[in-house]
Amino acid sequence: MQERRLKPLERTNETPGMSRAELAYERIETLLAHMELAPGAFLTMAELQARTGLGRMPVLEATRRLSDDTLLEVRAGRGIRVLPIDPGRERRLLRVRHDLERFAIEQACERASTLERSQMRQLASALAALIEDDTPLCDERIRRFNEIDRRMDRLVLKAASEPFVERTLRPLHTLFRRLGYLFLTHFGDEPLIRTNIRLHQELLEAVIAGRKPAADDVLSRLMAFAAEMMDPIETSLDPALLDAGIVPFDPE
Repeated sequence: MQERRLKPLERTNETPGMSRAELAYERIETLLAHMELAPGAFLTMAELQARTGLGRMPVLEATRRLSDDTLLEVRAGRGIRVLPIDPGRERRLLRVRHDLERFAIEQACERASTLERSQMRQLASALAALIEDDTPLCDERIRRFNEIDRRMDRLVLKAASEPFVERTLRPLHTLFRRLGYLFLTHFGDEPLIRTNIRLHQELLEAVIAGRKPAADDVLSRLMAFAAEMMDPIETSLDPALLDAGIVPFDPE
């Protein structure tokens, strides 16, 4: 059994006013995005309760939603399985994500309120501060970027104000945030992560200004960056990192 005796998730930067079930969903989502729940690992409900610090009912409701999102899989008699990373599937889903993301970005350019644009400016400033940070690339900075990216995604979807697109894109965002975390922690370097952060900043600035063609151009570059992550993940990483159910190969 995987993930025994792990520390509870650090509860920072959570969205205020959420129900306990939504809070459980968000905390598990964060654990997934940062590979703290290993792809392919089996968990018990008790382990997820311990990791989230929440009771059985909210965690149960969250696991049902995450199962519907194809992020977790509930298996009778075996527990809860974290869905493995499948680069082939995620290549296909990237095409779906690009089309839906373009729609959401265009809607946000048109419909974002003054308050939402103000919040976007705050996030753009936070991204600029990450770019200017001279400390060496480290896990903490990647996690900080992931948190800003999560808030950016939620804010754009809120501004777009289309629930169907939000329900479809949210799990896709988590899938690709996990993939990006894996890529940056194994293959990332300073120029690469700064370029990625800068693209997110440029996208926010285009949405704030309501410049749809500029936003679409930056989005296309971000989707190209995501596509380029696939090959090294597929060809250069130990498959056991993509699926904990695979026994690592021992050449000896």
